[in-house]
Amino acid sequence: MFEYILQIYIGILLLPGFETKSIQNKTDEEYSFNDVIAKLEDKIENLTRIINQGKQKHDKPVLFFVRLSKSITLNKDSIIKFDEVMVNEGNHFNPGDGIFVSPVTGIFQFTWTIQTTTSKLVETELMVDNVVMDTLHVALTANDGNISGTKVVICKVKKGHHVWIQTSSVYASNYFHKPNAAKSSFTGMLIPTS
Repeated sequence: MFEYILQIYIGILLLPGFETKSIQNKTDEEYSFNDVIAKLEDKIENLTRIINQGKQKHDKPVLFFVRLSKSITLNKDSIIKFDEVMVNEGNHFNPGDGIFVSPVTGIFQFTWTIQTTTSKLVETELMVDNVVMDTLHVALTANDGNISGTKVVICKVKKGHHVWIQTSSVYASNYFHKPNAAKSSFTGMLIPTS
């Protein structure tokens, strides 16, 4: 155990910027034992601070991917409650109300895909703190079948802002269709920057 502690002590003494004097060349400027301990404590505190700053920069990513598990019809200005959570790093998306609350200020990418079917339509909006960032309109009137549309938006979001997808104020009947395995979905992720 003593050898291990001695190796750590020697390793710290060899860190850049740590100056020592030879025992044979004692002068008035020679470090006292207390000075050496104080320098070591400072070095350890600085290293700990640097390590902790690095951890903060490389925390878990902010990321969610959620889907709508069933076919539903929503009125105007209705928040879509994506209830099937596939990924929710940090638990910042709430499937109970369909809202993501940003834990940080940053640049985010949001993507949503909407499914509908023949003679139906859906118009949705990406909302960031009650501001419409973009709109997606999906409608199929000509042929039998299903149709989907996808929108990708990159925008700045501040810490604490609420983000959600809602129907627009245009149509009173927005039909979200779930054909077989295909589902409407909503994804958000923080884009790492240097």
